[in-house]
Amino acid sequence: MEIFAEAPDEAVSRAIPLSVDPGSDRDLLVSLLEEEIYTIDVLGVVPIRFHLATTEDGGVAGDMDVVEAHGVELVGPVPKAVSYHGLEFTERGGEWRCRVVVDV
Repeated sequence: MEIFAEAPDEAVSRAIPLSVDPGSDRDLLVSLLEEEIYTIDVLGVVPIRFHLATTEDGGVAGDMDVVEAHGVELVGPVPKAVSYHGLEFTERGGEWRCRVVVDV
Protein backbone atom coordinates (compact mmCIF):
# COMPACT_ATOMS: atom_id res chain seq x y z
CA MET A 1 0.00 0.00 0.00
CA GLU A 2 2.83 2.37 0.78
CA ILE A 3 3.84 2.52 -2.89
CA PHE A 4 0.61 4.27 -3.89
CA ALA A 5 -1.09 5.72 -0.78
CA GLU A 6 -0.38 7.20 2.64
CA ALA A 7 -2.78 6.60 5.50
CA PRO A 8 -2.29 7.03 9.24
CA ASP A 9 -2.59 3.79 11.25
CA GLU A 10 -5.31 5.30 13.43
CA ALA A 11 -7.47 5.70 10.31
CA VAL A 12 -8.48 2.00 10.31
CA SER A 13 -12.18 1.81 9.64
CA ARG A 14 -12.72 -1.95 9.93
CA ALA A 15 -11.24 -5.41 9.42
CA ILE A 16 -12.25 -7.48 6.40
CA PRO A 17 -11.82 -11.28 6.50
CA LEU A 18 -9.91 -12.97 3.72
CA SER A 19 -8.85 -16.47 2.80
CA VAL A 20 -6.82 -18.00 0.01
CA ASP A 21 -7.08 -21.60 -1.16
CA PRO A 22 -4.09 -23.92 -0.80
CA GLY A 23 -1.37 -23.64 -3.43
CA SER A 24 2.32 -23.16 -3.93
CA ASP A 25 4.02 -20.32 -2.08
CA ARG A 26 4.06 -18.36 -5.34
CA ASP A 27 0.33 -18.91 -5.89
CA LEU A 28 -0.49 -17.92 -2.32
CA LEU A 29 1.47 -14.68 -2.66
CA VAL A 30 -0.20 -13.75 -5.94
CA SER A 31 -3.66 -14.65 -4.60
CA LEU A 32 -3.16 -12.46 -1.53
CA LEU A 33 -2.04 -9.54 -3.67
CA GLU A 34 -5.02 -10.07 -6.00
CA GLU A 35 -7.34 -9.95 -2.95
CA GLU A 36 -5.79 -6.62 -1.99
CA ILE A 37 -6.39 -5.21 -5.48
CA TYR A 38 -9.96 -6.54 -5.52
CA THR A 39 -10.60 -4.85 -2.18
CA ILE A 40 -9.40 -1.51 -3.52
CA ASP A 41 -11.33 -1.75 -6.81
CA VAL A 42 -14.62 -3.18 -5.60
CA LEU A 43 -15.00 -2.17 -1.96
CA GLY A 44 -13.38 1.27 -2.18
CA VAL A 45 -11.08 0.64 0.77
CA VAL A 46 -7.31 0.40 1.06
CA PRO A 47 -5.74 -2.41 3.12
CA ILE A 48 -3.08 -1.10 5.49
CA ARG A 49 -2.31 -4.10 7.73
CA PHE A 50 -2.74 -7.88 7.46
CA HIS A 51 -3.15 -10.57 10.13
CA LEU A 52 -2.58 -13.93 8.44
CA ALA A 53 -2.01 -17.56 9.38
CA THR A 54 -1.59 -20.78 7.47
CA THR A 55 -4.67 -23.00 7.51
CA GLU A 56 -4.59 -26.76 8.16
CA ASP A 57 -5.16 -27.48 4.46
CA GLY A 58 -2.24 -25.28 3.34
CA GLY A 59 -4.15 -22.12 2.51
CA VAL A 60 -3.97 -18.75 4.22
CA ALA A 61 -6.70 -17.05 6.26
CA GLY A 62 -7.04 -13.97 8.41
CA ASP A 63 -8.13 -10.39 7.98
CA MET A 64 -6.93 -7.05 6.74
CA ASP A 65 -7.37 -3.70 8.43
CA VAL A 66 -8.66 -1.20 5.89
CA VAL A 67 -9.27 2.51 5.58
CA GLU A 68 -11.77 4.16 3.29
CA ALA A 69 -10.11 5.12 -0.01
CA HIS A 70 -11.21 8.75 0.34
CA GLY A 71 -9.24 8.89 3.61
CA VAL A 72 -5.84 8.24 2.03
CA GLU A 73 -3.49 10.47 0.07
CA LEU A 74 -2.50 8.99 -3.28
CA VAL A 75 1.26 9.18 -3.81
CA GLY A 76 1.51 6.86 -6.83
CA PRO A 77 -0.53 4.86 -9.33
CA VAL A 78 -3.06 2.40 -7.88
CA PRO A 79 -2.24 -1.28 -8.61
CA LYS A 80 -4.48 -3.03 -11.15
CA ALA A 81 -3.07 -6.55 -11.55
CA VAL A 82 -0.34 -8.93 -10.44
CA SER A 83 1.85 -10.69 -12.98
CA TYR A 84 3.53 -14.07 -12.73
CA HIS A 85 6.13 -12.70 -15.15
CA GLY A 86 9.28 -11.95 -13.18
CA LEU A 87 7.83 -13.41 -9.97
CA GLU A 88 10.50 -14.58 -7.55
CA PHE A 89 9.89 -16.27 -4.21
CA THR A 90 12.92 -17.80 -2.52
CA GLU A 91 14.53 -18.48 0.83
CA ARG A 92 18.10 -17.23 1.29
CA GLY A 93 20.02 -17.52 4.50
CA GLY A 94 16.92 -18.15 6.60
CA GLU A 95 15.06 -15.16 5.13
CA TRP A 96 12.22 -15.21 2.62
CA ARG A 97 12.47 -12.82 -0.29
CA CYS A 98 10.01 -12.08 -3.02
CA ARG A 99 9.77 -9.89 -6.07
CA VAL A 100 6.46 -9.25 -7.77
CA VAL A 101 5.59 -7.22 -10.84
CA VAL A 102 2.43 -5.21 -10.20
CA ASP A 103 0.68 -3.61 -13.17
CA VAL A 104 -0.70 -0.10 -12.67
